[in-house]
Amino acid sequence: MKFSFIIIVVIVLVISVGVFLYFYDLPQKYTGLFIQDSSQKYSGPMEKVTLTAYPDYAFSVYVAKEKGFFEKEGLDVNIKTFESGRLAMNSLENGEADIATAADFVFVRDSFDRKDIRIFSVATISDNTHELVARRDKGIENILDIKGKKIGVTKKSSGEFYFGNLLIENKLHLTDVELIDLKPSEMAIVLERGDIDAVVTWEPIVSKIKKNLGQEIVSFPAQGDQDVYFLLITRQEYIDKSPEVLERFTRAMIKTEEFIKVHPLETEEFMRTKFNYDIEYIQLTWQKFKISVELTQMLLLAMDNQARWIIANNLTGATEIPNYLDYIYTDALEKVKPEAITIIK
Repeated sequence: MKFSFIIIVVIVLVISVGVFLYFYDLPQKYTGLFIQDSSQKYSGPMEKVTLTAYPDYAFSVYVAKEKGFFEKEGLDVNIKTFESGRLAMNSLENGEADIATAADFVFVRDSFDRKDIRIFSVATISDNTHELVARRDKGIENILDIKGKKIGVTKKSSGEFYFGNLLIENKLHLTDVELIDLKPSEMAIVLERGDIDAVVTWEPIVSKIKKNLGQEIVSFPAQGDQDVYFLLITRQEYIDKSPEVLERFTRAMIKTEEFIKVHPLETEEFMRTKFNYDIEYIQLTWQKFKISVELTQMLLLAMDNQARWIIANNLTGATEIPNYLDYIYTDALEKVKPEAITIIK
């Protein structure tokens, strides 16, 4: 009887130690800034990839590089940083990059003239990041006061589209204001100088203006209930040449998505340190951004809506909406995470 009791105690101890070790080891796979990935590292030659990016909306590509997810897939990714997705897209179209990150409207704006550009995934989705910021001393207290005013906007960018919709919602038209085409880096400077009356722009520029001018400005949400889809974009020529590179790139982005969801605070701290962001900006606006590697029907609907707006405002000579199914490359994501594709073909 005594011997049986000892056997039972030993068995219980062995099971307890096994359970403890399992649950102790599990979080170790996700500690620190490096996620421990059990998949095998790519053993082929390293492929050089040039990527153009705007960090606030495409933060995930910087995380992927920093954490070694690109390298593990055999990719030597050189990231060129731009002050907007518009400029990152220009670099791709000029043949200076293999992959670019840019907002959905930037892609749609160019799709009327460029038949060779392709989306192979969404990188991030964001809401309420665009605002109309105006000077009170210019006589602007409500949205209707902008009639006849000088408004700074980065043309061919998402700011142009959201401002157009804001005007429509308030029964105004683009002809009711004087649009001044500005680079994102010029927005705060020109507005603070008083050379223009208001700007339509996005984070973190909005936060910078609010911090500098305080009570001197009034702001209005410009994005409505529409999300910004920040995209991973390439050219058909690169797809034809390097489909396996895009597959590996996409796999790295899926791993990055998993990492960021497990470690949001570490990701915020990494980006804050790397780009010298104010802690207030991170605390107030970071929750507006979400990494989501996907291709969805909602993206197609959003692009159709943007294309209609472009045609209606005579910003293109085209009269028909492009078929955006022809502009989306699904093979890479299909091979890596097919459930992330919900496009109806």
